[in-house]
Amino acid sequence: MKNTLTRMLALALFALSLSSVSYGANNPELSDRTYRTVNKVQKYIANEAYQDAKAELESALDRSGNKKYDQAVLLQQLGYIYSIEDNYPKATEYFAQALKIDALPVAVAQQVRYSLAQLYMVQEKFANTIALMKQWFQIQLTEGEEKPDAMSYMTLASAYVQQEQFKQAIPEIKQAIALSDKPSESWYMMLMSAYYQTNDLANTANVLTTLTELFPEKKQYWKQLSGIEMERGKDGKALAALESAYKLGLLDEEKEILRLTDFLAYQSIPFRAATTLAKEIEKGTVEKTSEHLDKLGQYWHQAKELTKAITSYRAAYALDADPKTKLKIARLMIQDQQYKNIIDFASDKQGVPFDVAAELEYLKGMAYFELENNAAALKAMQQAAKSNELKPMASPWIAFLTNS
Repeated sequence: MKNTLTRMLALALFALSLSSVSYGANNPELSDRTYRTVNKVQKYIANEAYQDAKAELESALDRSGNKKYDQAVLLQQLGYIYSIEDNYPKATEYFAQALKIDALPVAVAQQVRYSLAQLYMVQEKFANTIALMKQWFQIQLTEGEEKPDAMSYMTLASAYVQQEQFKQAIPEIKQAIALSDKPSESWYMMLMSAYYQTNDLANTANVLTTLTELFPEKKQYWKQLSGIEMERGKDGKALAALESAYKLGLLDEEKEILRLTDFLAYQSIPFRAATTLAKEIEKGTVEKTSEHLDKLGQYWHQAKELTKAITSYRAAYALDADPKTKLKIARLMIQDQQYKNIIDFASDKQGVPFDVAAELEYLKGMAYFELENNAAALKAMQQAAKSNELKPMASPWIAFLTNS
């Protein structure tokens, strides 16, 4: 922000210095001698002979006597030269003295006042900027030939923001945006931040929506909009923002894709979560790990796509032979009526703890029964009954199969 303010200040001071040349022609109060001095100083400035320019002005000040208007003009010129040399404290001092004399025409005094306010800003004297700009606005709105422009409102708004007076900054930023044909992106960002700092989440979301419309290619605005909508409890809108970013091809990081798919599943849209994750694993955006394949299996399971869920879980199991995953696969196989597959899958119990092995036998027993192989079903149930946890469930099966 400081670099931007410095550029704004340089432009304002340049315009201010040029206006000095016309003082003699437009205002008879400026003595001919001072007018000639000012013109001579302009030539020094053009040649970057700043020391000569300052010496000329200081000499003229000593000769000015009681001519307040002459003094004000000379002080203003000194302030301008010091600002060129980046000596902002000195420039501030001379501009303030020029205003204190109270001899400059309203329009010129307003230019000096505006430049001085920006000098205060560059020096981080934000309270001084606020006080001076409020005075500037009061005069400009009542006596000025032109109404305040967008940049003047932003100067005041920026000072308010630096002082963390966000509520006061908001109307100034809004007015600047309203007056500009093409408001700066940074102005919207400042407005959004000010709303957020005042806990006005609805308007924060409104500004972010505008930013996504103006700059749809910028991922951060979609993500920020999603975050704010979630903070507001508007989960549907939060998801819509993320999906819009995804459709625009902006979500290109693994964590962003996973956040989107988790959100889809949370919002009870597991099929879209699954198809999105499957696509991104295939593309390589999301790494093909056991954890991510297991997550894909969960999404398919929630979407009641049992065959696809089993396929995903088996792919996860192939990378990490977790007994819990094996058991999850076997249970799903029963639900999906994959009776032959479960018998083969559950028969391999290498590295499987006793309690998991017992349940696998129980599930095999159910599968054998569905395949009308009661003898094999009875044998599996008897193996399952060796587990104290499975015995209450397996015992009725054993009684039934023994008597069948």
